[in-house]
Amino acid sequence: MYISFLAGCFRSVRFGLEEAHGKGQALQFNWLYDKGAFILQPDETFSVDFSRVEGAVESLSREILTIQAKGDKEAANLLLQKYGKMTQPLKIALQKLEKIQVPVDIAPIFPIANNILE
Repeated sequence: MYISFLAGCFRSVRFGLEEAHGKGQALQFNWLYDKGAFILQPDETFSVDFSRVEGAVESLSREILTIQAKGDKEAANLLLQKYGKMTQPLKIALQKLEKIQVPVDIAPIFPIANNILE
């Protein structure tokens, strides 16, 4: 699950940090990266440290839920300023995806379904 989530972070961030989903995913990725849950390897691939990821997710959840419970807009803005940004690890991942030309989205084609509908 955490590996799929990591890949999903890169997909959402590719739409840009001006979009709420991109900024939110950047925040989550950067928090988890800072906590050592996501690791940038020397070959510029990423891995998940399974001994740290659950604690990191729990700490992020606690932070966000506490901010929401208090209605603390200033704390929310500070959290977004600190973590909802394009960091070097995110840049490396996005540049690598662009270099190997991975599409942002894949439009599946179902020839059999198209034949049935005709």
